[in-house]
Parts: sequence; C-alpha cells; structure tokens
Amino acid sequence: MPIRIIPEICNGCQFCIPACPYGAIGMEGDKAALLENCIHCAICIDSCPVGAIIEAGESGNIEDAKTYRNILVVGEVSGSSLTGPTKGLLNKARDLAGAIGVNVWVAAAGINESIRGEIISSDANEVFDLKVGSADSYNTASIVKAVSDIIEAKRPEIILFSETPFGCDAAPRIAQRFMTGLLSGCVSLEIDIAERILYCKRPLYGGRLMAITSCPKHKPQIAVINRE
Repeated sequence: MPIRIIPEICNGCQFCIPACPYGAIGMEGDKAALLENCIHCAICIDSCPVGAIIEAGESGNIEDAKTYRNILVVGEVSGSSLTGPTKGLLNKARDLAGAIGVNVWVAAAGINESIRGEIISSDANEVFDLKVGSADSYNTASIVKAVSDIIEAKRPEIILFSETPFGCDAAPRIAQRFMTGLLSGCVSLEIDIAERILYCKRPLYGGRLMAITSCPKHKPQIAVINRE
C-alpha cells in the first residue's frame, strides 16, 4: 500500500529520516517529505510520534473499485525479445480484455524500440518501460516501486505475472502494498463478465484436485500464471 506524509500533522521532528533504511525521506522546509527512491515499505510509519505518516488507504477517502479498469501485464525481456511466458500472458490478457471490453498494457524492464514494436504488434494498447536497469540485472525493490507507480497512476483492474522467479518475487510484494489478494499457481483464468471477477484454477495435492479461487472484494486483482 502506498504511504504518504500529511504535512498538516508533521511537526518536523525528523525521527522518520534515520528510520528509513533506503534514505528516502528528506525535509521540505520544516516538514518531512518522501523522496523519489521511496519504495513505500512502511517501515517509517512507527517512527512518527504524531502519526503524520500513513498508508494511503487510511486517509478515509475510499475510492470506488469501479474506477479500476484495463489489464496490466508485467512482463519480462530476454535479449531482444519478450520471453515465452510473457507472450503467453499477452495472449491471455487479450482474451480477458476482449471479454470485458478493456485495454491491455505491458510493463517491463529493458524495453528497446524493437521490443516495443513487438508488444504493440501483439495488440497491446500501451507500453511502459520500467527504466530500472537491464532485463537481466534488476533490483526487486526498484521494480516493485516502478510497477506500483503505474498502478497508482493508471489503476488497472487486473495485473498478470508469469510464475517465474521474478514474478514470484515481485507479485506478492505488490499485492501486499495494495492490500489486495494474490491468485498464485494459476494454470487457467476465467472472468465473470458481469461482475468483472477473475477466477483462478490451480492444482492441489499434486494435481489430483483442482481448486478455483478469486478475490471478489479487492482491486486490483493480481494473478501469477503457471505456463502450461
């Protein structure tokens, strides 16, 4: 969940500055302020004696889930192309988007013009270069911050990750930050068109049973897909 500092409450004590392990809090005049490298880890919240640092969802301004729209694919790049799992995600995203009449967006690190063209030719509507270094060498905290910024600004209702080391690392962190559920281990996805609820089918007991899970009360809906 994103955090913010309420300037009207902040008394300028600066206790939060040494509490931040990322050095991401500074001063603007006599008030504390979050810097660009803040990853919204929320460690600083307990350091504030006056309660000026809060999670954004605590402000009392509860936003309607209906304002969430469109599908974000958080992809991966290998060399000069999208990875196979990311191409699979794009195919599924297009199917879901067609069913509910929304757009598909793709975010990834290491996007060059060739890869951007590949993504657009796959019928994606918008491309976001995460700009956190190369695709082969990334920092999870930077990725989480970059994707979270996109989610805050664009409010996608569905976010898809591949079940890769990267996806399994980043997706739970983003789900926790936005206080939403995580559909993991999905081998297939379906959507209730009327309610816009995503359903994940996942194997249990070594594949002897299949479970169907969903997070109907929370947005965005985040799923990690195991490529079949």
